[in-house]
Amino acid sequence: MSDVDKWYRDYWARHQAREVMYRTLRARCLSCEDRPELNEYEQVIFDRTRHAGRLLDYGGGDNRLKRKFLAAGFAGKYETLDISREEQHTYSSLSEVSGQFDAILCLEVIEHMSLNDYVDLMDALGKLLSPGGVLVISTPNPLCVVPMWAGDPGHVQQFPIADLAADLVVRGHQVEAFRVRYGAWPKGIRERTRFFAMRALCYLLSVDYAHGIVVIGKKEAPQ
Repeated sequence: MSDVDKWYRDYWARHQAREVMYRTLRARCLSCEDRPELNEYEQVIFDRTRHAGRLLDYGGGDNRLKRKFLAAGFAGKYETLDISREEQHTYSSLSEVSGQFDAILCLEVIEHMSLNDYVDLMDALGKLLSPGGVLVISTPNPLCVVPMWAGDPGHVQQFPIADLAADLVVRGHQVEAFRVRYGAWPKGIRERTRFFAMRALCYLLSVDYAHGIVVIGKKEAPQ
């Protein structure tokens, strides 16, 4: 067995879904700037999950997003999972988690694992997600002109946006996707001119200025 054999178990179904994604998926770009309140990227996630009675943040990290959600009025139960002991989390392993969730966040996690580990994780999260629940996955953008290894040597695997969206479709989700640009939108004539020049150059080179992608899937209820 290889490190990718599980990824290819649904290859043709995902291939067909990917072709549809190439034709139909529209991913506008969101800003992800460092500020105390929810930024544009986080606001989109909040809007899709704000009514969840129970939310799991897989890879909760420093709990920054949890604090922002609660400050923004999230009234559900916000549970976190992370292998790091540097912050206090609800769980340190998926084996500790039980029950189902109305929303699951998996932000900047899957790039740190092999394709087989990704498949195992999605299988596990799929069992924890309630019908009609929302799954949010973010990861670096493979098309970005800045490679994902420039910021973290622990990155392992890249996920093109159409492939990631197609995988959620095959798993029974309705999907929407966005691209994510780190930092605030440019202000002032000089910054805007430089930004639009960069966009034009990226277009000509068939690369992207957006650093990340986020795919949001809503699990379809059984008929």
